[in-house]
Amino acid sequence: MSSDDPKNHIIKAAQVGFIHKLFQSQFDVVVENVTTIPRCNNNFIHFVTFASPIASDLVISGKPGAIAIPAGTAKVVCRIGNPAAMFNHAVKVENTVAMMQLTRQALSGLDIVPRVFAWSETGEPSGTGWILEEYMPGVDIDAEFFTDVPREAQRFVLSQMVTILKAVQDFELPPKASGFGGLAFDDSGAVTSGPFAVEPYNGPYPDMESMYKGMLQAQLVEADRSRVAQGWKEDELRDRLDAFAERGLEDILTRSLPEHVRSNLIIGDVVIANLLFDPCTYKVTALVDYDCSHTGHPLHEFFFSSFPVNYYVVSAEREVAAALFDQFPSPLPESKSALGTELRDCSPPQWEIMFMFEEELDKVGAARPSSIQGAKQITEIYEFMSEICPFHFVMDRWVEKQSGEKLQTCRNEQREILEKALARWGF
Repeated sequence: MSSDDPKNHIIKAAQVGFIHKLFQSQFDVVVENVTTIPRCNNNFIHFVTFASPIASDLVISGKPGAIAIPAGTAKVVCRIGNPAAMFNHAVKVENTVAMMQLTRQALSGLDIVPRVFAWSETGEPSGTGWILEEYMPGVDIDAEFFTDVPREAQRFVLSQMVTILKAVQDFELPPKASGFGGLAFDDSGAVTSGPFAVEPYNGPYPDMESMYKGMLQAQLVEADRSRVAQGWKEDELRDRLDAFAERGLEDILTRSLPEHVRSNLIIGDVVIANLLFDPCTYKVTALVDYDCSHTGHPLHEFFFSSFPVNYYVVSAEREVAAALFDQFPSPLPESKSALGTELRDCSPPQWEIMFMFEEELDKVGAARPSSIQGAKQITEIYEFMSEICPFHFVMDRWVEKQSGEKLQTCRNEQREILEKALARWGF
C-alpha cells in the first residue's frame, strides 16, 4: 500500500485518534503530538510525544514481555500492523514481542533492542494488533551509506552487524523455545515455541526436517487456492510435486544436513535501513525491525536478511552465489552504480562492500553460507518451495490487474521453473 494512497491517510488518521484515546482514557497520559512516518510496509509507525515527561514509572500492561514506562520518558513508538502485509496477524505481535525479549538477552551487552511497554495481538484500531515500545535514539543512514559514508566507517558499521549476527547465532534458546517456527508466551509468561508469523507457514516444528516438510505442504495448499497455479494439476506436474514431497525432500535433507541442527534465533531483516546510528560515530544505537523473525536453521538469516546489498543467497546471481557459497573472486568484479541514492536487493552487487562484510564474518567465526554444511542444497530446496506458489499468485489485487494472457504466461514460466528443478532431482 503506497504512502500516497488516500485509503492510507484515512487509516493513519484513525490510528492517531486511537493512540490519543488509548493514552488519555486508559493511561491518563496527555499526548501532545503524534507523528507518523510515510513508509508503511508491514506496520504503520507512529512517534508519540507526551505533553510532559512521565513523572514516575508507569505500568500500563501486565502482559509478558512488557515493562513499566520509565520515569522521565517523553516519547514512545507505537507500531500498528498493516492489514495488507502478508503475515498471520493473529500471532505476529506476540511472536515479535517474544523475539525482542530473547534478542535483548542475546545482545545484552549492546542495549539496542527497544523495550516493550504494552502490546495487543488484535483488536483496535485495525484488528492486526499493536506494540507500544521504547523510542530509540539515532538516525537512519541507509540513504547515504553506499555513497557518502567513508570506507573505514562502512567497515565499522558492517563489523557491528556481524557482532549482532554472531551473538544471536551463539545464543542458546530456552528449552521451551527450541523448536522451529515462531515464538509465543505460555501461561506462566515464559517464551515458548509458537507458529510462524510469516504466511503461509505454520508450526512450530520439532526439527528442521519437519519444518521443511510443513513448509512444502503449506506451499502446495497455497497453490491449490491460487487462481494462477490452480494446484498445478495439468500435465502430471502435481503428481511429480507430491512424489517429491513424499520421497525426495527427506532424502535431500538427510544427505545435506548434519545429524543434529540446533534452532537459531533468526531476526529476519538485518539491513542497514533497520538499524539506527549515532550520526557522529556510526555506532549502532538500535535494531528496530523484527516482523520476519523466527527460529530456524542459521542459514535462514541469509534468506531473509540482505545485510550489505546482495549478501543474500536466495535467487542470487550466479557470480554472487559462487562468491557466497564458495569463495570471493580475486580480483573482485567491478561494482556498477545503482540508480538513485539508496541501494536495494535488486541493485547491482557492491563487491567491495560484500567482501568487507565477508572479511568481518570470517574474523569472528560467524556461520555464513560458505561455512554451513549443505548450504547450497538447503538454499535450492528453500527456493524451490518458494516457487511452488509465489506470494503474488494469491494476491487478489495483483491477479485482478493482470490480463488472462499475462496470467497464463506467468503460469507457464513458473511451471517451467518447477519442472526443471524436479527433473534435476529425478522427479
